[in-house]
Amino acid sequence: MKVECRYLVLWLMLVSGCAGVDGTGMAEQDTPEEVRLKAVLFEAEDIAGSAINITINEDEILLEGFVETAVQKQRVEDLVRQNSGSGNVNNQITIK
Repeated sequence: MKVECRYLVLWLMLVSGCAGVDGTGMAEQDTPEEVRLKAVLFEAEDIAGSAINITINEDEILLEGFVETAVQKQRVEDLVRQNSGSGNVNNQITIK
């Protein structure tokens, strides 16, 4: 049951994307690449993928959010580097 729920949440993330609100109050949609990278983090059992925000701007991937340990912070960065075409990852994740 736990696995089925995890895949349901993943499917919903991929289908609907994750909407945010920009400075104008208008909703902005995650890009397909941002959703794909979030799905990679979601599948990693040793990190909290839902606590991480990924923003891709031209040639940079910005990571923001919270993790419990420095090991998790580095793991998120490593996963994003391995699964993206960009070597320019700006890791601004905060350790709680």
